[in-house]
Amino acid sequence: MEIVLVRHGKPSAAVYPKLSAAGFVAWVRKYHHSGLLVDSLPPQQLKSQLESHYVVGSDLKRAVESAIRCTDQPPKTYKLFREMEIPRYKLPFTIKANYWLYLNRLLWTIGFKGPFESYTEAKQRAYLAAELVICLAEEHQKVAVFGHGYLQFFMRKQLVKRGWKLQASSSSHWGLSRLTAPNDARANHQ
Repeated sequence: MEIVLVRHGKPSAAVYPKLSAAGFVAWVRKYHHSGLLVDSLPPQQLKSQLESHYVVGSDLKRAVESAIRCTDQPPKTYKLFREMEIPRYKLPFTIKANYWLYLNRLLWTIGFKGPFESYTEAKQRAYLAAELVICLAEEHQKVAVFGHGYLQFFMRKQLVKRGWKLQASSSSHWGLSRLTAPNDARANHQ
């Protein structure tokens, strides 16, 4: 069995202007609804590597478009594969959007709460996403999951913890993590 986690292509909203906290909230909303840049295309070798895989993914537009561009078919989508929350805290300064991402995620990981999924809840969702993809691999033998970098990082950790062997790993746009099953993947995490 094989699981391939594919990070989406470059989103059209991946620009990082200076923003206030309120501006960052609007930026996150726009980012969540954005598709891919027109010229963000998957490497040809990635397309050929996934020809025999069952294709699933996040229901966010950038992941769906990535699956279609890469495999010429829409994925079966699951909310479970959405990116981990991008937290938004009201802080009194203006910085670039990418610095807001780092700062807010740092505060989020050390326990700051807000009106969004907590870090603990997000890690639990990654655990459930890993469970689902193992079940899909047992049914289809080869599964490709089109999704998002941070969630896939935690999914990969869960799969490795359960004995799956990491053969390749990349978190760049169109990057993939390839994992192969241990002799009995289900026995390792029950």
